[in-house]
Amino acid sequence: MKREEEILDRIRKKGGELDIPPGLEPEWMQDTLKENARKQYFRRGRLYPALAAAASFCIIAGLILHMHSQGLLSPGSAQRTAVLPETEAPASLKQTETAQAESPEEEQELLTFPEMTYEEIYARLSESWQSQSEAVTGGARQEAFYEAADLSAAPKKEASMEDAVSEAFGQTNIQTAGVDEADRIKNDGRYLYQIARKQTKGEDGTPEGEKQGIQILDTKDGLKETAFLEGFENLEEFYLWKDLIITIENKYYDTASPVSAAEKGVIEDFAFCDTELLRSYHEISIYDITDKSSPRKQKTFTLQGTYESSRIADGYFYGISSFTANPGEGEEDYDAYIPAVDGNKISADRIYCPEYAAGDSFLVLVSIDLSNPVEFTDTRAVLSGSGICYVSQKNIYMAQYKSVYEEEPREEGTILDKTRLLRFSYLKGHFYAQAEGEIPGRADSSFSMDEYEGNLRIAATVQEYQSRKVTDDRTGELIGYDYGESRETNALYILGRALDIKGRIEGLAEGEQIKSARFLGDTGYIVTFRQTDPLFAIDLSDPQDPKVLGELKISGFSEYLHFYGENLLLGIGMEVNEETGAEEGMKLSMFDITDPADPKEQARLNLRDYNYSEALWDHHAVLIDTSENLIGFEAEGSSRGTYQKNYLVCSYENGAFAQKLKLETKTDGRSWYRTRGTFIGETFYLLSENGTAKSYNRTTGALLEELK
Repeated sequence: MKREEEILDRIRKKGGELDIPPGLEPEWMQDTLKENARKQYFRRGRLYPALAAAASFCIIAGLILHMHSQGLLSPGSAQRTAVLPETEAPASLKQTETAQAESPEEEQELLTFPEMTYEEIYARLSESWQSQSEAVTGGARQEAFYEAADLSAAPKKEASMEDAVSEAFGQTNIQTAGVDEADRIKNDGRYLYQIARKQTKGEDGTPEGEKQGIQILDTKDGLKETAFLEGFENLEEFYLWKDLIITIENKYYDTASPVSAAEKGVIEDFAFCDTELLRSYHEISIYDITDKSSPRKQKTFTLQGTYESSRIADGYFYGISSFTANPGEGEEDYDAYIPAVDGNKISADRIYCPEYAAGDSFLVLVSIDLSNPVEFTDTRAVLSGSGICYVSQKNIYMAQYKSVYEEEPREEGTILDKTRLLRFSYLKGHFYAQAEGEIPGRADSSFSMDEYEGNLRIAATVQEYQSRKVTDDRTGELIGYDYGESRETNALYILGRALDIKGRIEGLAEGEQIKSARFLGDTGYIVTFRQTDPLFAIDLSDPQDPKVLGELKISGFSEYLHFYGENLLLGIGMEVNEETGAEEGMKLSMFDITDPADPKEQARLNLRDYNYSEALWDHHAVLIDTSENLIGFEAEGSSRGTYQKNYLVCSYENGAFAQKLKLETKTDGRSWYRTRGTFIGETFYLLSENGTAKSYNRTTGALLEELK
């Protein structure tokens, strides 16, 4: 035993000395598809046929092969990374007497993990690979899956400032107080930070291309650029924590050219149509910005797979990503089906394969101590597909939707779709598997979940099917079973710490879907929609016996709900014609919830000239500060046949909405550039993705300064 520990220590030490590839050939197609899918999410509804998606990727696959054949894509000069043998592993964090003695204050795991070797994991995955192969070759039926937008309290501010911040300033709109979320812009009360794509020019001054980076702007004594942190091509969001910037960037490697086994250690299969084209990985980089004019990279962490979500709490970064396993060259080809972090495979005892889990996708959890970011504090992997992630102040909940069409019916009777739930607690950078459970239905977003007094409340739309026999008309022989027509209802479930259902309300708003939800103490608010917008207020004070307190029906629907001071609930959504169901532009609603049994729409602002906003699916795109009475977001649409794109700033005064600012955001004729708004004191700032910035007087709307 002592000899084995010595070997493990030597392997870990050697692994820490390995160089991580500074960069591989990146690709922007995945993010472009994701962005388009998000926009279509609201225009076409939430059903997406899986086969249609696969066909789309087949087309892209062919395009990439053509580009590669023309020399337009190249793997570049990636450094080679050695792959450690399967014996490397961090010390187990499972419940043991030794662990209890060494760290009695830390939580212990409550779930019992079956001990599995890499080979046993491969055998488990092989069942999914075989099923997938049969589905593709046999043209098996694939029904739609639901895409959920990764959807507020103000975060705790932990910025190191040269000068004390005395004025109010805009902050990232987050879900859980004290748990920060990554965003495209950040504001520390003096400096503004944003992801920007700047145009580059040749020696003759003609446009040559663009470069992506994080722009740091100083607002003291005028608006000026302090630094531009370059070297990114697919950066979507970042954090500001004290004097650190933490970036997360998905990257892709072109596998059409031969690559070594070592290079395969940092990439994930991203292939369709039986053609291995791209593999994905992502990087988490830490930059010291103590000197704002000269950011300095401290460390880059490399992970296989695609970044999904993250949080920062109590000085630790917690990341969640997905890794898709592939058969590779057999069970000894560990790099093909075991996720790796910083070139090291996650050890088998840190990989959880629930008995119910199907498929070949892992969720990977990692943590980093930001006070000493030299290595991962903890790593875990769970055999589970991607889904919704909700993070409370103590727990990470992962919800994976399972359509009834993923399994063929075996008998007659009522069949419900379902969502699998997994809870990990987190403490001082360590993860502890706590519970797993299941509810009927599908959660709309992370805001459909809320933890309160140890219970999880979750709102879900439930699809109910009546399975029936299908027989041969001539012989009467049983051919199989069919789901038949479905019935759609909505429900709210209250689950205990073990994720067992303690209480429920079912059968709400038949024929409608949940559009948004929000929870405040003992009360939950749910918006469903078909032609009208019922707002349900639900009493959750007795977890075993929740009750509907009141219901308000108005036209349209709210996609996002936000508590706006005492007894007020803000809704951002769409107005809809009650007779035809046609959308008639965006709207803001303010609900009076003084009496939850009798909610009222106290005010409404129709924005008929706007039919799309990032704010409808990404809460980070909404600037909300209740103490400053600010509601801001970018919206686009048409007025009298003319396309327009503006940043709107509103307030709520004397029982009505007031539009304070209407600022045009079209830049360089490129409508796809995104613009975010923020403020410091009485100055309002518009930050455009092309690197330009403008400042305005918050009261008069007068342009103060423009940085081009």
